Amino acid sequence: MTKILQCISITVLCCFLFFISQSQPVFAQEQDEFGPELLQIEPIAPETDPAKLTIDARLSNTYNNHIELGLSVDPYTSSLAGQESPQLQGNINRFGLDLIGALPVAGDNLRLKLQYSPQYENYSGESGKLNEFDAFTDVSTTELSYRPFSGLPELVASHRFHRLTRTLDVYNNTERNVGFRIGRIFEYNMRIHNFDDTAQLREDFLLIGSTSHKTTTRMQVGLLKQVLAKMEYSVEYGQYDTNLNNLILGTSGLEPGESRLDLRYSAGLKLLETVSDRFVFQEEANFFYNRSNVDFFNFRSMEAALNTFYKFDTGRWLRLRFAQVWVMFDGRQIRDQNGNIVEGAENRRDTQFGFTAAFNWKFTGNLSLNMDYQFTQNRTNELDPILDFLNYNHSIVSVTLREVY
Repeated sequence: MTKILQCISITVLCCFLFFISQSQPVFAQEQDEFGPELLQIEPIAPETDPAKLTIDARLSNTYNNHIELGLSVDPYTSSLAGQESPQLQGNINRFGLDLIGALPVAGDNLRLKLQYSPQYENYSGESGKLNEFDAFTDVSTTELSYRPFSGLPELVASHRFHRLTRTLDVYNNTERNVGFRIGRIFEYNMRIHNFDDTAQLREDFLLIGSTSHKTTTRMQVGLLKQVLAKMEYSVEYGQYDTNLNNLILGTSGLEPGESRLDLRYSAGLKLLETVSDRFVFQEEANFFYNRSNVDFFNFRSMEAALNTFYKFDTGRWLRLRFAQVWVMFDGRQIRDQNGNIVEGAENRRDTQFGFTAAFNWKFTGNLSLNMDYQFTQNRTNELDPILDFLNYNHSIVSVTLREVY
């Protein structure tokens, strides 16, 4: 019985983290400068923009004291099963390349962009138990853009294929994205995610395939003289495969052969305040609402964040981000230490605080160093001791050396 409860707890954790990752990248690493990334302004190409090849090489080392939170752990196939503490520590060494080719097809109005991005990841720590997550990723992107007139936004069609291969092949999967956008105003993306092994019954929704359709609209307006407001709204429909075992079926409430269907709504508001040419503030509020055909997956989240960005010089900047996230689960009741539902108690709620500090220093026109620290603290109102692992502190420290040709 104890083993079953442990499996259920891991399942609940994986499902929760998957939803958080789908809602918004709360503490995602930023490699680009803060200002351009926020303004979302597309660069205006010169009248004669020739073909161009860019090679972006990067070497990074990351220390992560909670690696399991970023991975899907199947209790029956992973050597991580049965660990007394889910807070696993280790290092991740990465080496990757971005080979980007851009060339005009018909003058400056029709352009083609090709990108190939291979990357190798090496995990170490926890007495060799993380070795099974060593991975090679292979990403190919094609983007065709057309601008009918200089004063109109671009029409862009894109295709992206991502292949992930780990040492433990149960995680091997492919992801295909097909998209279309009109400038930054409207965007549509279809995502098809498939695992190599579709015959086995899985323990969580991170190891099964899914298909989703997402549309996003954006608008930005100037307020006063130095304030820019950016608004974003998106709707996503997702359908999951059905190769699940009795454990996850019982936990979620799905019937055998029944497919989980989700409808996700998200909205964001950002206020960008330019204090000077070097100093920028941004306040933001993000909302996410998930509705599923299974009550277990109905939840809402809200995030409030403050960003600051200081530019020392071109390619030399410092960014700080503070964020608070509240997650309310509509279909999960609180249980006591014996696993019984607590009458009259509110449903499960999680509160997360996050802090990010990123520093970039460009040594030459090609070589730059990026240092990134991320801290996340999660607290839940769950009373059952077996779910106490949801009260965690998570730290990630990354150092990346980049060279662009």
